[in-house]
Amino acid sequence: MRTELLIASPAGHLEAIFDHAPDATRALVLCHPHPQYGGSMHDAVVDAVDGVARSHDFATLRFNFRGVGASSGRFDQGVGEVDDLLAALTWLRDRAATLPVWLAGYSFGSNIVWRALERAGEVAGIVLIAPPIALMDFTARPTAGAPVAAIAGDRDDYVDATQLRSWAANATAGAAPTATVELIAGADHFFSGRYAALAQAAQRVLGR
Repeated sequence: MRTELLIASPAGHLEAIFDHAPDATRALVLCHPHPQYGGSMHDAVVDAVDGVARSHDFATLRFNFRGVGASSGRFDQGVGEVDDLLAALTWLRDRAATLPVWLAGYSFGSNIVWRALERAGEVAGIVLIAPPIALMDFTARPTAGAPVAAIAGDRDDYVDATQLRSWAANATAGAAPTATVELIAGADHFFSGRYAALAQAAQRVLGR
C-alpha cells in the first residue's frame, strides 16, 4: 500500500511517501541527495534502492528534505536536514513500532544519515550510498552493533575507493562489526547506466 503524506517537522512539514505491505518485517527510511543540485525523494538511485528494499519485505519511507517539493522551509546546510530525518524516523516508529528500522541515504543523504546516528536511537542497519567521505563529516561513530554498508562506484569522482575502504575499517569507532564496502565496477557517482548493478549490490546488503 502506498500513501502520500505530510510529516510534521521542525520546519513545518515534510512531503513523504510510505510504502507498507501487510507482511513487512522491517522498515527503511531513505534520504535523497543534495537539495541544491536537484536531489529529491524521486531520485533514480533512491527509487532503485526503494524497490529492492520492498522486494525484501521492508516497509519504506522516503521524504523530501526541507525546501524540496512540497516540504516546508529552506535548505539549512545539513543542520536542519538532520532534524528532518529524525522527524521522519519518529513518524515511522509511531506507526510501525514492531519493525526494526534501517537507515539509508545517497550522497548528501548518506551524510545526513551518518550524522543523525547519535540522536536516532536504536537502528538495525545503515546503508550509505556513494558517501562523499572526503567532502563531508563522516567522523567515526558508535553504531551499537548495527551493520554498516557502503555502496559506491569505482569511477566515482567524489568517492575514492581506497579512502572509502580505509574509512570503513574505522567507521564504527573501533566497535564490531566494521563497515563493509560494495564497489560497483564502472559506476560513477550517479550510477549512470549501472542501475542493475546498484540493485544487485543493494540486494546483497538488504538481503543479509
